[in-house]
This record gives sequence, structure tokens and C-alpha cells, in this order.
Amino acid sequence: MMLSEIYIKNYILVPELRMPFKAGLSVITGETGAGKSILVGSIGIILGDSPAGLEAWDKDRPIYLEASFKPGDNDELKADLQDITIDREDELILAREISKTGKSSYYIGGRKVSASVMKSLKPLLLDFHHQRDQQKILLSAYQLEIVDRFAGCVDLREEFRRDWHALKRLRAELEAMQKQQEEQSRMIELYRYQFAELESADIKTGEDIALQKEYELLSHSMDILSLGQSMNQTMFESENSIFDRLGHFAGQLEQYKSLNHSLQNAGRYLADALEALRSTSFELSGILDSLNPDPIRISEIEERLNLINSLLHKHRVKSVEDLQQLFAQRKAEIAAAQSFESNINDTRKKLDDNILAIIEKADELSQIRQKAAQKLSSALEQSIRKLAMKDARFKIRIDKKSKIQINNLDALSAFSDTGQDRVEFLFSANAGSELKSLAAVASGGEMSRILLGIKEVLVSKESARLLILDEIDAGIGGKTADKVAACIAQIATKHPVLVVTHLAQIAAAANTHIAVEKSAGTKTSVSLRVLNRKERISELARMLSGSASPTALKHAEELISKNKEEQSE
Repeated sequence: MMLSEIYIKNYILVPELRMPFKAGLSVITGETGAGKSILVGSIGIILGDSPAGLEAWDKDRPIYLEASFKPGDNDELKADLQDITIDREDELILAREISKTGKSSYYIGGRKVSASVMKSLKPLLLDFHHQRDQQKILLSAYQLEIVDRFAGCVDLREEFRRDWHALKRLRAELEAMQKQQEEQSRMIELYRYQFAELESADIKTGEDIALQKEYELLSHSMDILSLGQSMNQTMFESENSIFDRLGHFAGQLEQYKSLNHSLQNAGRYLADALEALRSTSFELSGILDSLNPDPIRISEIEERLNLINSLLHKHRVKSVEDLQQLFAQRKAEIAAAQSFESNINDTRKKLDDNILAIIEKADELSQIRQKAAQKLSSALEQSIRKLAMKDARFKIRIDKKSKIQINNLDALSAFSDTGQDRVEFLFSANAGSELKSLAAVASGGEMSRILLGIKEVLVSKESARLLILDEIDAGIGGKTADKVAACIAQIATKHPVLVVTHLAQIAAAANTHIAVEKSAGTKTSVSLRVLNRKERISELARMLSGSASPTALKHAEELISKNKEEQSE
């Protein structure tokens, strides 16, 4: 993969610019304040960096930025382009237009895409380092990233990250379920009590109405018996009873009924009355035989009705049907609580299983990192010793963040989303000095060289990306600058490199040398141009001594010739 061209229009101090690039090392040089970082900044903005505070050359026109890349054999980039359904061609043209109002539009190969799609390509195309980025090498997270990239376990770490976040979500889900269960536990206990109470009562539909009728009948049984016996005695059993007297009258009337129609009717009515009395006698006998004024049964009915009424009052309902509905409701709620408890148990088991799995994955990551750290320590030590630190020592220490208890929900707190390892770079620049944390002992110039050493070691481990080094050579000069230039040139044989530099030694190693110049007129503007050999010699002389003196020009020519010879070897 390589950067082939940048096109800029209406961007900061640049009205319009088209800049071609070659493979290998490209450098940008110029006076302080000339705008050397404009070009590299435009690449970041194309790929989604914030344009906050950015001004257009002409405020009435949009800013247009475009970068062309040749993807080459970058498999990661190829896969990413396939994921976003963009055909991978020999040239990948990325563009961003920023309107007068600040609204951005992104394009890949002329096709409009979202900002997130463009930003997703940035880590596959660029490896950007600014002078201020030296501080990030002191961060444990960045040091861990270096180890993982060298170890080739970034994919495994990302898989672990996904599992870790999924595990956190699962734990949060379990905690929420347990909290809900705790909040509902008292209510469920009440429901269980109510269910048991109603189940024990076993009240049937219409039972209260039937019992009430039976109670009223039994309550008046003595009076009914007395009345019935009196009626029976008077109408049937006594001498000269009503039934007998009516029978006598009916018999006498029978002999005269043919004489008159009214007498006939009267006889019929008497016969009906006698039949009614017989029915009355039958019904009275039945009720009198069935009535049993048993105080025990009356007490049982009273107790049962009191239970029903107390339940109606207790549950604030109006009928037995309401109690039966409440019983069914409590039964369903208890079943739901049991099902919920089963879900909690299933979730807890799933969490325990996933904790075991993630601990295994964390251990796998740790083992890979430990092995890689030994090799990387040795490789980095050799690399930085070539950068004018011949007595330097370098070691990578990896410690587990804490001890893990298997099947303990607190085990998750022992991890971060990168695993269970804490990485620390230890460094000593001088012979006999104790290895200490990089943050405690490394100077700015040393950190720049260590960063370059890291890039040199990693370059063979990763897919080709454009490495941008924006003035990371601060605090470097003399023979150290020669070593740094050689290191950058070596990296550029495998990955494209774009450097903004103030060091002539680095500029002399370039395959493409771009000079930045600021011109003052009615409006200040910046121009960038690729230098030929003669122009390069003059620019290097300026960088070496501040002027194109004969001595400086000679030294500059020697630098270019030396680098040309080294590149041809």
C-alpha cells in the first residue's frame, strides 16, 4: 500500500495543490511556521479527523480534500472494503468536502459514504505520530498494544474484548434480575400465603348462597316444626278435622249437584280443596320429616359462612367468584415467580460458564504476551542500540492485575477489556544503570528513538500502512540524526513513510522531497513542490547552516550522495 497523490483545494493557506508521491520515504521540509503540517493534516481530515477551527482559503467556497492510495496486497484493507461493498481497485480515491456551513460529505471512489465508514479505514491506511504523541508511549495501554501487535494476538484480544463486554452486560442483567426478585420477594411471600389460605378454604361457586338458605331454614326449624304439627293436627289428625268435615260436606253435596249447575261447581271446588289438602299433607310430612334442628350443623354453617365473609372482607372483594379469580391470579403469579427464579438460576449458570471461558481466554492471552514480550524486548533493545544508544537496555514486564477466583462474580472486576495483564516498559540508557519505568528515565529524544525502534520492529509484522512522522525528531542531532535517518529509511523499504522534519540527515534519505514555502501578497499563501536534486542540495544546506554557503552546499551534496549509495546497495 502507498500514498500516490494528494489534491487540496481551498484549504487553510492553500488555494489549490496537487502533490504526487512515490514509493518509499517522502519528506516535507520548510522554514518554521511555513505550514509543513498542512499536508499531513489534510490526510487525517480526509479520514475523519475533526476540522474544528479550520478556515477555508476562500470562505465563500467549500474545502475539498482528496487522497489517492494504491492498496497493494493489504488483506485487512481488502476485507474492510468488501464489508462496506466497495470494489477494490488499483487505486483507492478518498475525498472529503466541507461546506461553507461546516457540513462534511465523504466519498470513496466518487461514491458518497458515511463518516463512520471513512473513519473505519483510517487505522488500515495510516499510522500517524506527532511530536506530542511521544507521551503515549508511556501509557500502559499503548505499551500493551505494541506487545499485542508484535505477538499477532490483536484479533484474539478483540474477541476477548467482545466477550468481556458481553459478560458485563450479562452480569448487569443478573444483578437487575436479583434486585427485582428481592423487591418482589415480600410480595411473593404474601401471595403464597394468600394462595395457601384460599386453597385451604376451597370455596365452591354458589356455596355461600346455598349455605345461607340452609342456615335460614335450620334457624327457623323449631317454629316450622311447631307450625307444621299444629296444622297437621288441626287439618287431618284431630277428631272432626277440617279434612273430615270437608269430606262430609262434599259427600252430602254430591247427591244434589245434578239439580243445579252452581251446586255442581261447588262440588267440584270442594273436591279440589280436598286434593289441595292432601298435597299440603304430603308436603308438610316431607318437610317435617327432613327438618333436623341440629345445633352442630348450624354451627358448621355459621363457621363456614364466617370464613367466606372474612375472606371477602380481607381481600376487599364482593363475591365468591371474585375470591376464585383472586386464587387463580395468585397461582399464576407464584408460577411466574418460580419461572423467574429458574431464569435467574439459568442466567447465573451462564455467567459462571462464561467467566470460566473468559478466564481461559485471558490466560491464553497472557501466555502469548509473555512469550512475545521476551522476543520483543530483545528486538527493541537491538533496534534502539542502533539509534546511538549503544548501552541501552530494554525489558517488558507483564504482571497480572490481580488474582482470579474461579466462579466468583467479582472475577470480572479483575479484568479490563484487554485482559488481565498490565504491561510496563523498563529502560536504561546507560551502562550500569538500573532498569526503570520508561516514564521515569527516558528523555524526549530517547522516546523519539524508542518509538522509531518500535516501528522498525513492527514493520515486518503488519500490513503496509502509511507511516506519518510529524516532527518527532525534536531533540535529535549530530550522529544520532544519522542513525535516526538510517532507521527511517530502513522502515521505508517495507512501508511507505511520510516525514515532516527539520533534520537534513532525514531529508537527504528521501525518495521524494517536498518543500513548503509561505509567500506574502494581498493574502498569505502556502505552496508545496517536489524538489529536484539541485533544489534539494540548496534546501539541505539551509537546514544544515541556515544559508546556502559553499561549505553547507558541499555537505548537503555529500549527504545526498551517501544516501543514494546506501539505497543502491
